[in-house]
Amino acid sequence: MYQAEENPRFRRAMYLMIMVLLAGYIGFKAWHLSMAFEAWEGQAIEGAVPGAAK
Repeated sequence: MYQAEENPRFRRAMYLMIMVLLAGYIGFKAWHLSMAFEAWEGQAIEGAVPGAAK
């Protein structure tokens, strides 16, 4: 804990690492959602499904 308080370079490096990981996570989730929506849009309902939400 003292290292982060005493060393501003270490603190900046940790903030940078957190931001890079957060950006990577957001990018990965955006890619994952885009793939899911592409798969979902390609599916067609063949006929009427009783009890299905519309």
